[in-house]
Amino acid sequence: MKSLQQADSTAQYSFELTEDTAEQQVFVRPRTPYQAIRLLPHHASESEKDDIVRKYFEPVIVKPSQRPDTLYIPGLKGRGLQWEEIPTYKDGFFSKNPMFHPELKVVLNGIPGTPVPYRLRSDVFVMSTLLLSFFVAMYILSRSMHVLQMQMKNFFLKRDRNQIFTLKSDNEMKNQFFIVLLACFLLSILFFNYTEMRMTTVFNQVSPYMLLGLDMGIFLLYYVVKYIGYMMVNWVFFPLQSRSQWMNAYNFIVLSKALCLLPVVLLVVYFDMPIHITLTLVGVIVGLFGLLVIFKAKQIFFGDIFGLCHLFLYFCTLELAPLLFLLKMLVVANEYLIGYI
Repeated sequence: MKSLQQADSTAQYSFELTEDTAEQQVFVRPRTPYQAIRLLPHHASESEKDDIVRKYFEPVIVKPSQRPDTLYIPGLKGRGLQWEEIPTYKDGFFSKNPMFHPELKVVLNGIPGTPVPYRLRSDVFVMSTLLLSFFVAMYILSRSMHVLQMQMKNFFLKRDRNQIFTLKSDNEMKNQFFIVLLACFLLSILFFNYTEMRMTTVFNQVSPYMLLGLDMGIFLLYYVVKYIGYMMVNWVFFPLQSRSQWMNAYNFIVLSKALCLLPVVLLVVYFDMPIHITLTLVGVIVGLFGLLVIFKAKQIFFGDIFGLCHLFLYFCTLELAPLLFLLKMLVVANEYLIGYI
């Protein structure tokens, strides 16, 4: 109250006669709350500012608008009301437009999608597994370099019995299981990328780990069945020396194929290599090592004059037919998994 009295005295004093002008000025009422607050000293409290504003100004109650709401009432959709219960107004800006139909209820449901598409290089688990597999493969190569050099040197030549058993005792096939797992993992990543490009619209409906696990399981089953088939057929028709020589050569082929697929997978994952180039490279690698399998099978098993006929049956039964069955199984399994989910 003291500040209000001081403000009134200040206002009246400012409109009295002054010695300079000797004129009497007329008191002017503040027109805005800002001008009323300016009459108070700078250290006035909020309650004093509110009192002086109430002294000079009357609160004005604004009546609600009677105009119709042409954009509907905001917030009614989230208060438990159904679409049919929301009131509609016919008196609006578009009410006289012949194309305006308020009785039609149009609801936009949107489209499914993800803000950022899935990429293998952004998956920490997949990339960690791939890099770990690369380092382990390099470790195996460094430890078995002497054996691999001997196999590569004598791959296109026939070795005697002593060299065969010496090579087997040095290698001992202790790392072959990891090589098969590496080949399965690399092939599963390549087919995963093919599935992503081929079924882009429905690819995000299923977990990528389920697809990778399914593909890797199918590839692992493929290799297990092939090894069992080779052992059974070779045990029935060929001697122990030929069987040992063949298994060493086939394991070397599997290892070489995995090492050739590794840079292709790295290009696909980190540099998004186009799918047609990827399929071409994979086809060239598979075809090249298929020719090596034919060459080694003829050299070991079918050296006689009628060997070509037997080689054709052997290759189609244990290489070509399982490969076609593998491709069909992968396509059907992936389509079934994505469609079922």
